[in-house]
Amino acid sequence: MKFNAIAISALAGVAAASPVDTRQNGGGDGPFGPGTYKTEGSLQQHTIYMPSKTTGSTKMPVLVWGNGGCSADGRSNVQLLQQIASYGYLAISSGGPGQQGSTTAKMMTDSIDWAVANAGKGDYANVDATKIMAAGFSCGGVEAMAQIWDSRVATIGVISSGLLDNQTAATHFNKPVLFVLGGESDIAYANGERDYKNLPANTPSWKGNINVGHGGTLNDQNGGKFGKAILNWAQYVLHADDKGKAYLTDGYKADGWAVETHAFDQLKPQA
Repeated sequence: MKFNAIAISALAGVAAASPVDTRQNGGGDGPFGPGTYKTEGSLQQHTIYMPSKTTGSTKMPVLVWGNGGCSADGRSNVQLLQQIASYGYLAISSGGPGQQGSTTAKMMTDSIDWAVANAGKGDYANVDATKIMAAGFSCGGVEAMAQIWDSRVATIGVISSGLLDNQTAATHFNKPVLFVLGGESDIAYANGERDYKNLPANTPSWKGNINVGHGGTLNDQNGGKFGKAILNWAQYVLHADDKGKAYLTDGYKADGWAVETHAFDQLKPQA
């Protein structure tokens, strides 16, 4: 199953998270923070987020990210991505810092290709490209769903998003899927709900709704409550982290999430 590029571009006009004034000293409250960003000549038109402290023996999974509105500004969701990086992740956003224009699903695939090619080398010696999550906001979420057919991707994150073209494709999704939605006022709410309901019964998934609208808290400090759900999903699925699991099974209640799950007890996290 593939997604039509025309359909992906349809969300380019949907409200994207506003760019945030970024400090190069970074952000995030993780043990390897602050998370900072940089660019690489070998990966043009992308922004790379990394922890500023060494992760020691802890290997770094990879998050590839698509921005709201398919924005090519790789800092569009800087608060979230610096937070993820501060917990020991390599996060790659499609688009360069402050870049104009739009992204494509192929740019996310390029991120995956680059991470696989560079893991274990130089500055990326501690990167584990066997643990990759593809996620994105709004139009970027559609780009992320296009990666579910890639054997190198372990899990997908759908943030205020849902399929536009081939709307029954979720019936074939067979990898763990995270849905983070902003309640009924979220313009992508109906599509996200439909896609969650269309998942096979045995596909592990977690869907959280909170009434904060499209994009919710992504631009709050550390990504706010959206950021907590995304981080804890990544921590559990890619690190088998008990704290991540605890948040997804019970801790979310303190943040006011309305949660549904499919086959969550069948999820087999990567150790």
